[in-house]
Amino acid sequence: MKNLFYILVALVIADLTLSRCANPIAPTGGPKDTIPPDLILSQPVTGSINFEEQTITLGFSEYINADKLQQNLIITPKSDLRFKHVVKRNQLVMKFEEAFEDSTTYSLNFFDGVTDITEKNPAINLILAFSTGAFIDSMKVSGTVDDLLSKEPSAKFIIGLFPTSDSLDFLQHSPTYFTTANDSGEFVLSYVKSGEYRILAFNDENRNLLLDPKEEPHGFVADTLLLYDSIPPIQINSFLQNVKPIQLINNRPIRSYHELKFSREIDSYRIQPDSIFSSIAGAEKDVLRLYNPNQFNFGDSISMILSVSDSLSNTIDDTLKIVFNDNIGRPTEFELNLTYAENQLINNPLYRIKFNKPVINSDPSKFVYQADSTFTFLPDSSILNWNENKTELQLQTLLNKDSLYARQIQSIQLDTTLLRNWSADSIQQLSRAQSDSLKRIIAEKSPIKFVVESAAFKSVENDSSSIQEIQHKKEFTQAFGTLQFNIITDKSSFIVQLLDSNDDVAYQTINNKSPIFNVKPASYTIRILIDSNGDGKWSFGNLMNNVEPEEVYLFPPKIAIRENWIVGEDIQISF
Repeated sequence: MKNLFYILVALVIADLTLSRCANPIAPTGGPKDTIPPDLILSQPVTGSINFEEQTITLGFSEYINADKLQQNLIITPKSDLRFKHVVKRNQLVMKFEEAFEDSTTYSLNFFDGVTDITEKNPAINLILAFSTGAFIDSMKVSGTVDDLLSKEPSAKFIIGLFPTSDSLDFLQHSPTYFTTANDSGEFVLSYVKSGEYRILAFNDENRNLLLDPKEEPHGFVADTLLLYDSIPPIQINSFLQNVKPIQLINNRPIRSYHELKFSREIDSYRIQPDSIFSSIAGAEKDVLRLYNPNQFNFGDSISMILSVSDSLSNTIDDTLKIVFNDNIGRPTEFELNLTYAENQLINNPLYRIKFNKPVINSDPSKFVYQADSTFTFLPDSSILNWNENKTELQLQTLLNKDSLYARQIQSIQLDTTLLRNWSADSIQQLSRAQSDSLKRIIAEKSPIKFVVESAAFKSVENDSSSIQEIQHKKEFTQAFGTLQFNIITDKSSFIVQLLDSNDDVAYQTINNKSPIFNVKPASYTIRILIDSNGDGKWSFGNLMNNVEPEEVYLFPPKIAIRENWIVGEDIQISF
């Protein structure tokens, strides 16, 4: 009896031990596992034909995990096939709920859906292809996807093929064949049926296999892919561009205004009668605000001819009825935004002023420079260039730096610490060295400000602007460096840009094959945009019009510029 008891205990212990062994767990200790699981068994075998089953079984070289298989598995051609799967140690069994279509080649790309259980190393290039017919489709498309402007890889983008025989709509249809680019932007689409296709790459952030052009960067190739024979690798350039056509979505009076709201940002517009003042408003610049020029009666219906374009040259042309209500309320506060081109020298700085409503009057005598609290002076001259609806102003001043210093020296009061015992005549008789020294002292102690004084502008609602000023930074008077190089090209229309460390455009010139840039000391990258159609501007193209972006060349080695250096005499760029 005692022996029987011991036998039963031994059996229980053995059963518990075997049960634990049946549940694979990650081992502890030892070197880190860096080897991914290998496929050693497949039913069906990749390349099989006449496959009629609904169960697929894969065996691997080690215990696996497939918890994320449903999210990672891509089946092409696209279908609504649903399946359940179970992992048994080193084996994956997939059972499909519906039969595969007849005479069809299927490709199953597992991506990171199968990993080992220790370090989650994914199986590499795990793709299973089979046919339910007598032959297997063998066409292939490969290539790379890069960001158009930065040339960085567009990692994890969806690359899809759309048969041209279908009613093709990139915004409504999912691709028939698709895959995902790797971290280097490289992709391969295999086992594709012979035919004619369009190709689209996009960053499918919401994972619905549909392009949302407002939120998801995309790229495409204009030419149709003729997949009847092998084709060379494809280069796709990606960019963010909302290609949905602009639409008028609201037309109504608001307070004393009449506002037209559109589905996207307004690039340009024209209205008749031109006596109606207008401005672009809204956080997304998608509202056209109209102001009563005081020649229409409140409540009267007014006919207006409207032409509105977006950045893709999609246009709305229409005749509308508008009305202005006698509901003035509190007018929108008159605001202006003053900026200047920091890369320009002191002699002719260019200022840009944007207003939130149209301007009906301006006073150039209120554009002044200040070197200190007691020294204010007008520029030598000012050139004003307004946009059509008087909501933007480009203001260029002409300022002679030597004249500035002379005027500032003459303005110094005799009770200042520096010149306490000097007379005005003594100042004028200073030697050149003394004068230069004085100029440096003044420049250091008196940074220059450009000031737009209060009431410099009056708006369409008869309110005046408040004071605005720009404190010019040190580089306004500091020494610049010079970058010059030669461009070898037969292109006649192009834009040369210098990008700063944030890849923002710091300087640019147009159609100059031997550019010379006087630049702030920093590191720069050269980028060249090609105006292929010669319309005077560079374009992203338009997916809906099947027009690819115009060419972009990037020369990424950083070029360091220091004060008073001349760099790049021997730089030659060919494209």
